[in-house]
Amino acid sequence: MKLLRLYIAILCIFVGMAAGKAQSSSAVDDSVARSRALDYYYLQARSLFEQGSVDQCYEMLEHCLSIDPHSSAVMYDLALFYTILNKDSIAHEFLKKIVEDDPLNRDYNTALVNYYYKVGDKASAIEVYEKLLENPRLRSTVYMALYNIYYELGEHEKAIEMLDKLEKIEGRDETITINKLQQYMILQDSVSAVALVEGLIAENPGDVRWVTLLGDTYMMLGNRDAALESYNKALAVDPDDIYTLTSLSELYVNDNNDSLYCATIEKVLKNEGLDVSSRVGALLKYIEYRLPADSAHVDKFMQEMLQLPFDEVEIAEVYVQYLLYLKKDSSLVIPVLEKILTIEPENRAAMLQMLVYAIERNDYESVVKYADNALMYIPDMLELYYYKGLSYYLLGRKEESLKVYKQGLEHRSDEASMDLVSTVYTVMGDTYHELDMVDECMHAYDSALVYNPTNINVLNNYAYYLALENKDLQRALEMSHKTILEEPDNPIYIDTYAWVLFLLERYEEAKAYAEKMMERGEEMSSVEYHHCGDIFAMCGDTERALFCWKKARELGDDAKILNKKIKKKRYYREKKKRK
Repeated sequence: MKLLRLYIAILCIFVGMAAGKAQSSSAVDDSVARSRALDYYYLQARSLFEQGSVDQCYEMLEHCLSIDPHSSAVMYDLALFYTILNKDSIAHEFLKKIVEDDPLNRDYNTALVNYYYKVGDKASAIEVYEKLLENPRLRSTVYMALYNIYYELGEHEKAIEMLDKLEKIEGRDETITINKLQQYMILQDSVSAVALVEGLIAENPGDVRWVTLLGDTYMMLGNRDAALESYNKALAVDPDDIYTLTSLSELYVNDNNDSLYCATIEKVLKNEGLDVSSRVGALLKYIEYRLPADSAHVDKFMQEMLQLPFDEVEIAEVYVQYLLYLKKDSSLVIPVLEKILTIEPENRAAMLQMLVYAIERNDYESVVKYADNALMYIPDMLELYYYKGLSYYLLGRKEESLKVYKQGLEHRSDEASMDLVSTVYTVMGDTYHELDMVDECMHAYDSALVYNPTNINVLNNYAYYLALENKDLQRALEMSHKTILEEPDNPIYIDTYAWVLFLLERYEEAKAYAEKMMERGEEMSSVEYHHCGDIFAMCGDTERALFCWKKARELGDDAKILNKKIKKKRYYREKKKRK
């Protein structure tokens, strides 16, 4: 019996151990499964974000959090979403939690600092950075960050303290020195400022940069004579030093010494070592300084600058701006533009300015030429097709103009204005009508109104051409009425409206607008006199009808039907009219 009991006891122990192992194995399997699920869905979330599916990414991250509520990576990403959604309290809790779990993680701490910046809590941002100082590898970055915060808070002594600590790690650095000098100047600590720069001069004998910086420091402190002395010392070592000459030119500006300023800055501008952006900036300032009193000298100097073998395009562009500002004749600007295009054929501003000049002088062949050149580099600019097509039209090459317009509409960029698209369809419609392609004309006008339903020229012309075809007159009246509402005194629109009313046999209404036309007297065209004559005739006013018809003939209307009306003293219907 005892052996049996012992056997049963041992058996129970083994069974219990087996059960324990099974439970442990099950827990491990569950943990692994959850980890794998988290990895899978987290990668899905990142992929959705990269694809631009921001909302789906957010939902997937929420699902990840339900799998593992303690995942720092998930909370970090969600905190950024919550910050954007202005759910600051949730974002704050997440960021605090992940920083507590990984206190020296740079990304997590940076996100928490950014949060504090957003809510204006810079004191808490400082606390976060101070904790990061425990990581020796991050100290340089942290000290610079703390410097920026103290600077923004106006705590300049602490800002200097951070720079001192940074300098102990990094050594003497130009950026650190300049920032420290700036703090001394803000504090008006002239002694420390001068001592700092003098220390640099002692450490770097023969380096004129620091001698010039000492001059700049004296200038900011209002000690003009000490500044000039420093500049002269620097120039004694290097007479062509750009930095020193530029600072010296500013001193001469403050002295109102025009001749010395100009002589000094001109020397700087001609120095090949000056970078392009600095040269352009200094040149623009120089031009502004000398204008308008001494434009002749500026002209001479700009011509000299154009002869320099460097920065040719940039200098030429400044010269063009100068000439345009003074509204100089295009004959002076064009050679400079041609120089630019010789060096840089794709220069957009120069191409378009040449095109403008060709348009202004009605040189249609040149417009086509410059438009073609520009289209090589800007193939989707609808304005270029418009002017090229218009030039072909004015040169009498109407079919070619239509081809150009079609190309422009096909290749136009998405940024092309709707008004311009409507205008292109408008001129296409006008051209089609001149070529007696009536259906194509109407289609073009319909397209023009799609892009600009209030295109007043289309509304008028469309109404008039429908009247000429004597079809869809009610629609023509509606379109023409819109033009009258927009410009009630425009004689062309009044004439169209009156004529459509006439064709609808609304003679008395048409007469009211004909009388308004007659108020213009000698300004009326032959077509308008002819229309008024027809309207008065149908209203029984033969005398005024004859007067108008005869005026139309005097102004060049030699239509046989007009002569018949005058001879018979009555109205005769004609099939079509041309305006």
